[in-house]
Amino acid sequence: MEALPRIGGYLVHASKIRRLGVPIYTSHTLKEVYGTDCVEKAVISEINQNFEFIPGTEKELEVDTICLAVGLSPLSDLLWQAGCQMKYIPELCGYVALRDDNMKTTKGNIYIAGDVAGIEEASSAMLEGQIAGLNAAVSLEYKCDNYQEQDRKLKAELKELRDNPLSEEIKIGIEKALIREGRD
Repeated sequence: MEALPRIGGYLVHASKIRRLGVPIYTSHTLKEVYGTDCVEKAVISEINQNFEFIPGTEKELEVDTICLAVGLSPLSDLLWQAGCQMKYIPELCGYVALRDDNMKTTKGNIYIAGDVAGIEEASSAMLEGQIAGLNAAVSLEYKCDNYQEQDRKLKAELKELRDNPLSEEIKIGIEKALIREGRD
């Protein structure tokens, strides 16, 4: 069940759930829960754009568990404490550290990737981690014979992964978080 008109979570997880035969109701929310010693039944209802119940759209479901997810936010506490320059970027779901194309922040040799860089797909987090790790190692003067080729390949793969309509907000957020020469 998703209150938004489209799936707000990771599509890879939604696909797994659908393959198991579990329906996903968008623009719906929990209205009532019934049970004596445990959950036995739930009533969900369709909601409008103001998140108000739409009368007559209730569905009664036999259930034994109810799980709630209320969203994710970047795990930025340690970056604040380290003194990284932070910015609130709604497209990335909260405060994130500003960084360059190599995932290096404004503070020393701190590189970021994954949920600390902004909420996104797991595959993006893994590629960001490889980019950050590669560039952190090179900045510490570790030898990497084909650094430029690896760096270019990883960044191209990440760009290709994000090159779809569902990633438009993410790309806007990333642009807001980037530090570039001659830019404030």
